[in-house]
Amino acid sequence: MKILVLLFLYFAFCFAEFSSKNYLGLEYKSYLKKQDKRIDNNSAITFQSQIEYEKEDYKIQVLVEALKDTKEEQRDFFNLEELYFTKNFDDFDFYLGRKIVFLGSLEGLNIVDIFNRQNYQKDSLSKYKKGANLVSLRYFFEDDSNLDFYVKFFEDDIKMPSKNSPYYAFSSMDYSKKVKFSNKNEEASFLLNYSKTIDDEIIADTAYGIFYGYDENILYEINDNKLNPLLFQSAKVFTHNTFILEDTLVKLEASYTKVLDDELVDMDGFYSLGAGLEYTLENIYSNHSLGIIGEYYKSNNNLTSFDNDLFLALRYSLNDKDSSEFLFAFVKDLEDKDKSTYLKYSGRLNDFLNLSFDARYIDSSSYLDEHFRLTSEIKYYF
Repeated sequence: MKILVLLFLYFAFCFAEFSSKNYLGLEYKSYLKKQDKRIDNNSAITFQSQIEYEKEDYKIQVLVEALKDTKEEQRDFFNLEELYFTKNFDDFDFYLGRKIVFLGSLEGLNIVDIFNRQNYQKDSLSKYKKGANLVSLRYFFEDDSNLDFYVKFFEDDIKMPSKNSPYYAFSSMDYSKKVKFSNKNEEASFLLNYSKTIDDEIIADTAYGIFYGYDENILYEINDNKLNPLLFQSAKVFTHNTFILEDTLVKLEASYTKVLDDELVDMDGFYSLGAGLEYTLENIYSNHSLGIIGEYYKSNNNLTSFDNDLFLALRYSLNDKDSSEFLFAFVKDLEDKDKSTYLKYSGRLNDFLNLSFDARYIDSSSYLDEHFRLTSEIKYYF
């Protein structure tokens, strides 16, 4: 990491082209229905800074995120989520550093987004990702397809909110953030992803990949009366695709996982499948558009809540200068009582201020039981 910081300082001094996007925000969460004896609300200061330096065929990108909560010290973080160096060659790009890698196409859940772990401190109900330390190559083929190869060197500790939080899932037991490995000695993880854009008789983005390393699912081990996150190794094959058929977007994600058995883990392999449609009605009022989304998820993985679920949503976009958008979604488990619904809004108030709002209701057989939350955040961009 010291070498990366020195590289950043060197290029920051030498680069002529510089861009940045930053915000300082205020976040408030109110829990109208929750577990007993848990806090009623959270207030926090949020911060994000994105910086990019570029000169000729070199680039350095930085993403810093921070949160300071008024009630939960365990939510506080100051994370260097991205700090990576890119060198462009004729046929490939080389990446080195800390980076967030996104995979997937679906709205409700990206089942193939397996490389970076979730930031549970920021929000246990949303898929905010943490950076991973990696080396990567992206090779470009003559048919406009490309092949990405990633090597992740080690896993960060997995931090959780406090016992007072509605999102503390371990009852009265203590939690330790120190990661344990089922194979005892930590090893690197590898990801290979081939992607291609098709623009002939059909417009499509297709991708196929292989993963070998520590699975995105987490087990837990008791050590000295504390729960530790336990990571296990797996091998995966996966695909994620989007197809455009006139005003309809067709989405597909699928994966099969073979768990690598060891003395601590003995699990059967499992599959995950997600398929969906998004139909867009244009200019329904002025230049507003309405997206109608339907997705279905099926899996025999007992570590996921999306095992036989239907996801329905409406996305209303004003297509204005403020990028205003509403999203209403409903998720129903087709085998039990579990269901959830949420309403999201995001839009700019002016050139400097952004407002977002999120209302979520959950009725489940999980530790959350019946849960109702309101979230609002205002961000000042500079």
